[in-house]
Amino acid sequence: MVRPASSLWILGTFAFSYVVMLATASVDILWLPDLLALTLIYWSVHQPQSVGMTIAFVCGILMDVANGSVLGQQALAYVTLSYLAFTLHRRLPWFDLIGQALHVLPMLLLAQILVMLVRLWFDGLWPGWIWFAQSVTGACLWPIWSMVLSLRRRESAANI
Repeated sequence: MVRPASSLWILGTFAFSYVVMLATASVDILWLPDLLALTLIYWSVHQPQSVGMTIAFVCGILMDVANGSVLGQQALAYVTLSYLAFTLHRRLPWFDLIGQALHVLPMLLLAQILVMLVRLWFDGLWPGWIWFAQSVTGACLWPIWSMVLSLRRRESAANI
């Protein structure tokens, strides 16, 4: 049996993901996965009572400010991700990690499409097709990141 994670662990994983996103923002590699989005999906699925759309909105606003982009574009994408993850929070854990990654891929693609549409609407900037590789690398990273985030939950369950 897996116990719920502590609020401190959840906050720490979000802080770590945010710092990684800030550190990789200056690197011009378009296929790097959105670690904050993966963290948001994971916690929205595994602890929807603790992490929801408010956390997603705050994370999105923080990313918009950090990137200097249109205020609300990442927030819209993250809130959509949180909603989609919540709708799958009973179904997704039944799949193995590869099956979960196949569910996460369209969610990440939809979030990227929303960001792209806002970017096209306001700036007229087309990021190029390689930009969508970010969703594929995020889905490939999902099994590893999911295991890392669940370590603390399994560890606390083993101590009971």
